[in-house]
Amino acid sequence: MHEQPADAVGAPGAQWLLPRRAFCGLGLLGWLPGAPVRAEGAVLRIETIQSEPFGRIGPQGASGLMYDIGMLIAQRAGLAAENRVVPYARTVLSLQNGSADVVLRFSNEELHTVALQVAPVLPLPTVLVSRRDAPLLRLEDLSRLALAVPRSFPMPESLTGLPGLRLQWVNNNEHAIQMLMSQRVDVAYGSNLGLFGAARGLGLRMQQFARPVVVERQTFWLHLSRRTATPALVQRLTRAVDALRHDGTLQRLYQRALDEFGDDRMPA
Repeated sequence: MHEQPADAVGAPGAQWLLPRRAFCGLGLLGWLPGAPVRAEGAVLRIETIQSEPFGRIGPQGASGLMYDIGMLIAQRAGLAAENRVVPYARTVLSLQNGSADVVLRFSNEELHTVALQVAPVLPLPTVLVSRRDAPLLRLEDLSRLALAVPRSFPMPESLTGLPGLRLQWVNNNEHAIQMLMSQRVDVAYGSNLGLFGAARGLGLRMQQFARPVVVERQTFWLHLSRRTATPALVQRLTRAVDALRHDGTLQRLYQRALDEFGDDRMPA
């Protein structure tokens, strides 16, 4: 799928692709030693992972849970913003070279070296998903089975320590579900929304899967590129995320995403 042009909002002369999201471009003040100085009024460049239901590109443009949250964070921070939906693997490189300022996603060691973890955005259950005709009932039953995990997804010790576990790294959530349904692996591991969103995008119904086994909770963080971070920007983004969490906006958006699946097997 081709990358779409960025949705630029709030900047003078920008095309208003999302009229309900009006952003006011304010200067980004301050800088970190050794980092580039941001120009006054610079646009906040957000990248959203291309994965259902977090980020998608459709006939009406870009949308998705994390796409919307990213735009709301910029709005609450009083910043002009543009948002691109890109492949998951690209986000690390974009933060590293400074072509993106902000990415919302799970963290890992690679991200720690190129970005600051500014604020926790949304905790999600991580789950083990199996086929209805071959259900996994307990985490302990995973021993000696084949498990598909998207590359760079954080793995807890409760899984890595299982004896005989056959780990199969895959490209993304969609690949994990395809491997599962073609019986090339026994179980897929990821977030609740990520795996079932991928299944929905592939035209599968939740009834084709067993009830998932919850492993733990992982958090989507707001990652800010070390190349473009400034103390003032860190403060504004932190306050914006805190405000959206405290007024219930983030939880309402998450609940709406859950409700779209319409199935009580989806762990909240």
